[in-house]
Amino acid sequence: MPSQKFPALSAKKIRRFLDDHTNEKLSNIAIHSSVSSTNDELWTHISEGGQAPVVCISESQTAGRGRRGDQWQSPASGNLYLSLSWSFPAETAQNGLSIAIGVSLINTLKSEGINNLQLKWPNDILYKRQKLAGILVESRFGKQLNTVVGIGLNFKLPTATINKIQQPTTSLQQLCTIVPCRNKLAGKIIQNMINTLEQFQQHGLHDFLAQFSDYDALKSQAITLISDKEQRDVIARGINDQGELQYQFNDALLTLSNSHTSIRFSS
Repeated sequence: MPSQKFPALSAKKIRRFLDDHTNEKLSNIAIHSSVSSTNDELWTHISEGGQAPVVCISESQTAGRGRRGDQWQSPASGNLYLSLSWSFPAETAQNGLSIAIGVSLINTLKSEGINNLQLKWPNDILYKRQKLAGILVESRFGKQLNTVVGIGLNFKLPTATINKIQQPTTSLQQLCTIVPCRNKLAGKIIQNMINTLEQFQQHGLHDFLAQFSDYDALKSQAITLISDKEQRDVIARGINDQGELQYQFNDALLTLSNSHTSIRFSS
């Protein structure tokens, strides 16, 4: 498929795809050519007394990161590196928030005709076991529970970048005959993220459990759990209502909530 050059990101154009409530609620959409990390930019904003919600988008990241602190390759090739800050009441339980955001992101992409996507617990969007997008949720306590949700979505991956990534990957350019407009898709992602955060704040993970089951990439799969201490071959058995991964090890049904454990398909 021929390479494509994507139009520049524009806050004005992105806002066209937000409803009036969201446009009024969202104080700023900051767009950068390069930052260390869009999540870090928002943490700096919060530490300086800035209010949420705010969106930060960048054409590239010099120190993008994923779950477990892994580096997120972030070339300036037209991908989407987007973070949104949100303030929850201090007592809000956040169990499974990355799952709710993942369900929202899959639904957004489906609305653009991008089908057959799955969510690999707790935060990777896959197409046929190839990673298309990742989600990073970070929270810090203060007077409120401040949260930053980051999304990295592959529109186009140069060969040099693919060679640096330690797992199978894909991009919208590989999946789509016509790649969606970045500004439109960014707007729809932001809109649905805010809808999801408001719903999650009211009801927790409950409303997203059924759809997660439909999208569960690990469902009944043989997987390997890899931690600093051990490696364990198990069978994935969905999630519980707290968003913890359930797995069968020998005859026992156990749960995993530790996001520092690496998960690999065994076959």
